[in-house]
Amino acid sequence: MISLVIPAYNESRSLPGTIADIRAALAGLPEFAEDFEIIVVDDHSEDDTFGVVAALADPRITCLRLSKRSGSHVALRVGLARARGRVACCLSADGQDDPGALPRMIAAWREGARVVWALRRNREEEPLRVRLFAQVFYRLLRMLNPGLRGRIDLSRADFYLLDRRVVDAILRCGERNTSLFGLIVWLGFTQTGVEYDRRPRRHGHSKWSFRSKMRLALDWIVSFSGVPLRLMTFLGFGIAGLGALYAAVVIVRAIFFGAPVLGWPSIVTLILLLGGLQLVTLGVFGEYLWRIFDETKKRPLAFIEADSGEKNPE
Repeated sequence: MISLVIPAYNESRSLPGTIADIRAALAGLPEFAEDFEIIVVDDHSEDDTFGVVAALADPRITCLRLSKRSGSHVALRVGLARARGRVACCLSADGQDDPGALPRMIAAWREGARVVWALRRNREEEPLRVRLFAQVFYRLLRMLNPGLRGRIDLSRADFYLLDRRVVDAILRCGERNTSLFGLIVWLGFTQTGVEYDRRPRRHGHSKWSFRSKMRLALDWIVSFSGVPLRLMTFLGFGIAGLGALYAAVVIVRAIFFGAPVLGWPSIVTLILLLGGLQLVTLGVFGEYLWRIFDETKKRPLAFIEADSGEKNPE
């Protein structure tokens, strides 16, 4: 069996076409043409996303509605926890991820890859600011995570196919504040990619705001790298060294040359500089500390409000 996991938020108009495309792509794969399951995870939509999927009345197509909006990465992990297939494919509900790439992804999996990324050929259709943000972010990730260098170009990655072993490994990682992309990369396994052309959205607009992207970027950096903490340490030693050097210069000038100590402008400048640095340092520590505190609660990732596969939801 192959499992298709689709996170959805207000995608009631797009989902029927996306599901039809998936079934058409699977028709070209004899092994999975009839042996598949589609799991739509409704991220507490405000429209009738759950009802539209439930109305399909196909036992192979299930919709899970989360009790509150939790984000697409949490929705994906909830769907993967329900997936039963030998292989699972995670893709979006808006129709931009082309299921036509599935045969090539399955072929790469059969050749031994445990993770197969679908890489868009280009991002020219996106606004310049979005492309610049992606380039800067992924370059920063490579700097902070040497293990990413020379691997898949994740700035072009959109959806992916996972072997059962990888799905089980993801489910064993219980952290709440993380990036699913980052977790898959961190796990290792044999990974490869196939190129495809990203399609336009069927309806509506992207739910990924700049704020959401920044939050995901922060989760990825903090969850998989201790470099920010080390940077604060080195920066602290560097500032302390410069302060000691400056103090020595002031003392030498006062004792041997009779030069007066500089006035309040330099002092105020140093106070503002050091005060700002201390606040930034405390902020970095706070990000790590809050995540530690949140993980110690051991709360579930999400709760399911409704399940279209239940015979008696009441």
